[in-house]
Amino acid sequence: MRALYIDGEAGAAGDMLLAALIDLGIDPADLTRVLQPIVPCSFEIVVEAVAVNGIAARRLHVQVAEEAGHRSLADIVRLLDPSGLSAAVKERCAAIFRRLAAAEAKIHSSTVDRVRFHEVGGNDAMIDVIGVVWSLAELRIERVCCAPLVLGSGVGQSAHGSIHYPAPAVLEILRDQPVQLVAGLGETTTPTAAAILAETAEFTTRLLLVPERIGYGAGTHVLPDRPNLVRATIGTVEGDWETDELWLVTSDIDNTRPEVFDWLAERLRAAGAADVTMTDVAMKKNRRGLRVEALCPAPARAAVAEVILAETGSLGVRWTPVWRTKLRRHVETVETPWGPIRVKVAHTAHGPRGIPEYDDCREAAARTGEPLMKILETVERLFAGASMRATHDLKE
Repeated sequence: MRALYIDGEAGAAGDMLLAALIDLGIDPADLTRVLQPIVPCSFEIVVEAVAVNGIAARRLHVQVAEEAGHRSLADIVRLLDPSGLSAAVKERCAAIFRRLAAAEAKIHSSTVDRVRFHEVGGNDAMIDVIGVVWSLAELRIERVCCAPLVLGSGVGQSAHGSIHYPAPAVLEILRDQPVQLVAGLGETTTPTAAAILAETAEFTTRLLLVPERIGYGAGTHVLPDRPNLVRATIGTVEGDWETDELWLVTSDIDNTRPEVFDWLAERLRAAGAADVTMTDVAMKKNRRGLRVEALCPAPARAAVAEVILAETGSLGVRWTPVWRTKLRRHVETVETPWGPIRVKVAHTAHGPRGIPEYDDCREAAARTGEPLMKILETVERLFAGASMRATHDLKE
């Protein structure tokens, strides 16, 4: 799989991301031709070759003839609709601006429809967003990964007056994502870049990548302890996998009534645990106990620990960061004799693998009186048949 890895050690800005992609081979003239029918004013993309701490990079200057007014999300979508961009590129660009609108609405106690973009709705910001998304498609990037972005601190100016860095919109957009908070540095990550990466990238520090080409996009500020560069690496990764970081919350329990543990598993899943397992263990003084392990994302860690401490006789929990590699997946619906049933589709190196949704199959069995095993096996066969027909149609 062809992947792009973004180094987040100096944060990111929209123009830096686009400059790095130009350094990887995107022709600014082609980019200008694509953008001209969309951006409602004359503009020029100037690419400068620079050296930052001795590293050859590109710096982007977008010169627009006029500043845009305060656009709404609907205004931007209307500009995208008649363009010659592919449907996938249009939708991804719109999704990025929807993220920006949702963040602004949350910060200003407004709604997405009422938000009026200031800096992030300007012509130069539109060039950055559309340019990055179009460039990813042009470079045939199938997967984007990004290291946790560095967010600096300080005070700066915005259309609303003085603000703290990181900008409120940046923190809102990167909610539930791993970031690095570094004192000083000022604004290292802009809302535009945060929205682009939140929509297009998987945030991870673990990636088995075979590097092929490296591009550098330079910022304009001088950082005191690191080069102000976005480094973008194109390479290949084995398998159609995704990697994420989770927490394993564990406790060994020997002083809780057995009937509580079924309730405990339900409460842990409701608190955000992705998986719950229980294993018999020998504890101190050879007492038999139960090891409870709950796998959960970082935002759910405290709630999961609280459930264990509240619902059992446990006096403490352990937590450990773990990395998970998983197959990409999506959900499809299969028409069956018992009505539509969802199928979780995992993407493997040997083609799609369909796993019937247990709750749907169980509901169908309870409603119709058919054996659950028969329904599960039938749904698997129906999905496999549909998948084979789809593959045959593609080949023809």
